Amino acid sequence: MGSPVADSFTLPLTAVQPSQLYLNGLKLSLVTRWFDFDAPNYDPPPVRKFDGRWTLTDGHTRTFAAHLSGADELRVVRDTDDISMETYERCVSWCKSEDVTEISDLAGRVVTNATFERLWVDRCQSLDRD
Repeated sequence: MGSPVADSFTLPLTAVQPSQLYLNGLKLSLVTRWFDFDAPNYDPPPVRKFDGRWTLTDGHTRTFAAHLSGADELRVVRDTDDISMETYERCVSWCKSEDVTEISDLAGRVVTNATFERLWVDRCQSLDRD
């Protein structure tokens, strides 16, 4: 889906740190409907450096689909959005504490939409209330 982005670059898939602990199974099923597993072509997910490592700030589902396709590399784009670094640092800390350090670690962490909302979205939103 999408065409190559001019400012995109490629990273080894194993070098990209996730910033979420779960994948929404409903969203994954929708992505697998358009994702071409034979010739992956997708909008590159945004990454940002945290603690010297490229970290996904979005696009975990398409990145996981790329992993499922057998991709060794991931086409990414540098995230330039105004995001809360503190929130992402906390999310990455949660990931590291549960040994989610690359996209393949999300295998076994694909959950229903309701469970995703409860386990992940609610947890992230609690950061805004702290």
